[in-house]
Order: sequence, then structure tokens, then C-alpha cells
Amino acid sequence: MKGRLIKISIGMLAATLPLLLMSGTAGAGGIINKVNQSADYMRTLNRNAATDYADIAVYNPAGIMQMGDGFYGKLDVMYFGKDYSNNVPGYGSLSQDEPSVIPALFSIYKKKKWAGFFAFTIPAGGGELDYNNGDARTVQLASGIAAQANARFPATVPNMFYYDQIDPGYIKVKQSSVYGFTLGGSYAINDAWSLSIGTRYSTGVREFEGQATVSATNPLPGPGGVQLNAPITESLSLEEDADGWAGILGVNFAPNEKLNTALTFISNTPMDYTMDVTNDTLGIAPALGFADGSTRRIDIPGLLAFGISYRFLPQLKVDLNYTYYLEEDAEIDTYSDEGNSWDLGLSAEYIFNPQWKASVGYLMTDIKVADDQQINEPEEPKLDANALAAGVVWNATPAWAITMGGSYVWYDSVTDSMGIQYEKSVWNASVGVQYRFF
Repeated sequence: MKGRLIKISIGMLAATLPLLLMSGTAGAGGIINKVNQSADYMRTLNRNAATDYADIAVYNPAGIMQMGDGFYGKLDVMYFGKDYSNNVPGYGSLSQDEPSVIPALFSIYKKKKWAGFFAFTIPAGGGELDYNNGDARTVQLASGIAAQANARFPATVPNMFYYDQIDPGYIKVKQSSVYGFTLGGSYAINDAWSLSIGTRYSTGVREFEGQATVSATNPLPGPGGVQLNAPITESLSLEEDADGWAGILGVNFAPNEKLNTALTFISNTPMDYTMDVTNDTLGIAPALGFADGSTRRIDIPGLLAFGISYRFLPQLKVDLNYTYYLEEDAEIDTYSDEGNSWDLGLSAEYIFNPQWKASVGYLMTDIKVADDQQINEPEEPKLDANALAAGVVWNATPAWAITMGGSYVWYDSVTDSMGIQYEKSVWNASVGVQYRFF
């Protein structure tokens, strides 16, 4: 299998490397989208029909009209522990456990039939990764370099002098964040029906560096004692940036005090990333598809988010959510035949008294990416998942609400046709503070 990897050409690498900087915090969501954007989401995993705290500005903005009048501000911080690995034949498990900290900010002003809302979140990307012993991508990079170097040897050079040793080096995603700024308004048609309209501006910044080395077991002496097959090291550093706009529409229907239903639509966000190659020791970045100044299209797909919330008892509320990611309608240059992914979840919330309530939640995620497409982004493979969450909210005063929650996500491992196995798991701890100013 190692020999098979060494035969990979630079042309194949050009087809498999373009999502280099897409890696980010994994959780609920599709191929690109991340919907784990608030502490209250991390304690329930289901917010599509929520009508309680200010984070619904991004989950159910039409539901804001079910909240009391006033001005709300909310700050959330989410910590993610990430264990990812690529088990590459001949190289073993190449892994990373670099954590990420993700912030979010929400504000709502509501008065009678009108409301305005603003949010700052991370709708895609959102984390750092550090494979300090390399991964499937650096193995492929080094394999391509070895194949190119060996092809330049005259036919008279025995195979024993070929480059046959690969040091996967390292790969580090120093940042991979798409910052989303959401702004909009909501209107109550009557006590049951409300609507929302808004927009989200997204700006993405990604920065990567990596290194891999190839060497030969047997030195090949040349004139003057120079080793003709001396080790070759490629160091590569890249940066990308893009921005784009999306539209948001929502509707909320609350026919009585027990039942609430909601539907939110977010349109596709076109994202044209411009490449800046900051370091390329061998000058092969253009052959890998990373020409300085080049662009690639990696949209944030639109989505449809549907939720039903029903209060079985005054103290007990249950939510059912379904989120459908419109990936087939987006342009994601580096995947083929992808989409449409979806999430399906269920949560329960119990009120103990006016100050305390607790919640539990479950989510199943189905990702529509073929196993052999995982090599396009081995740093953060796109895998089907299950998640459990729990948390509490302490309403310290009528003005203050403090959220504490956490979740664990386990993923189905897959193995591609090259025998590379992709695995990961994620755990989270979150805290949020909301204050109602008036």
C-alpha cells in the first residue's frame, strides 16, 4: 500500500488538496455549515422552534415575537475538544487534539408587534487543527514529490536508490473561521403568526502551514561526493479570504400556549476565496492548484430549518427539529456529487422552579459525502454522527439568565478505497450569559 501511495502524481494532488483550509470545529451541520452557534444550542441540540433566549436570532428569528418586550443582550463562549485521526496504511494513526474556543454574541430589541435583531456567530469553519505528525494529506504530498523526483532519474539508476521513505511532517490550520454578522427584523401579524426577514454577511479567513520530507534508504553518490538522492523537504504556507451575503426568511406559528412551530430559510452564501501563497520552498504550489492570486468557490450552502415545540405539562417541553442543507444548489468546487445533508433531533426541557430548568437533547446527522471524497479534507472528515447534550439555565433574576451545557458527538468511521480510515469525536462545554436591559 505504501508503494501505491508513492505513485500518486502531482495531478492527483491538485484534485485532492483544494479544501486545505476548510477545516474547522465539527458539530451539527452539513458539509460546510456549522449550526452549533450558541450555548443554548449546545445544551439542547434543537433550537429551530425555540422562543426563549436571544440566540433565536439565528435559529428562529420569527419566534422572537413570542418573547416579552425589551432589549436583550447575550454573550456565549463554547469550548470544543476535538480528537481527529487518519489511519494511513504504512503510517499508522496520524491524529490531532487541538481544541477550539468559539464565541457568539446576540441582541434583540422587541416592542409590541415589531422587533430587530443582530448576531455575531461562526456559521462555518471556526477552529484550529494541529496534526504534528502529519496526516493523509501530507503523506500524499510527500508521495507526489517522491514520484516526481524518481521520474527524473535515468533508467540506468537502480530502484534501490529511489526515494522510498516518507516523513509526513506536520500540517497546521492556524485559523479557519467564517465570521457571520446577522441583522434583521420580525413582525407579529397576530398572536399566532409572525414573520422575519434578515441578511447575513459572512467573511472567511483561513491560514495554513505544512511540511513533508522524502528521502532514500540508500545514498546515491554523485560528482564530488554530493548525494544525488538527498532528502527533499517541501514547506508550504497559504492564506485565503472571501466574503458573501445571504438572505433570511422565517415564519412562526403558535396557535396556543402549548404548541409552537417554525420554519427558517437561509439562502446560499457565494464565497470566492482568493489565494495568497506566503511560502513554497519547492515552487510546486501552482501544480497543486494553489497559484498565488487564484480563486476557488466554496459557498456556505443554504438551509431549511423546521421545528415543532410542544409543552406536554406546564413544566415539560419537548422539541423536534429537522434541518436540511441545500448543498446541491451550492458551488463547492472540491467535492463531487455532494449533498444534501440533514440533521434530525429531539430534546426535552424541564422547569424545576422560576429560577432553574434543565434540558437533554439528541441529534442524528447524515452527511452526503462519498467515502472516497474524504481525502479532499482529511483534516476534518465529513462523517455521519450522533450527539447527546445536557445543560441547565439559571435565571438568577428576572433580568439575568446563565446557561451552562455540554455535548458529546461520536462519528461513524469510514475507510476509502486507498485503505485510509477516518475517525473523529468531539466534546463541548459551553456557558452563556443573557441580560435583559429593560
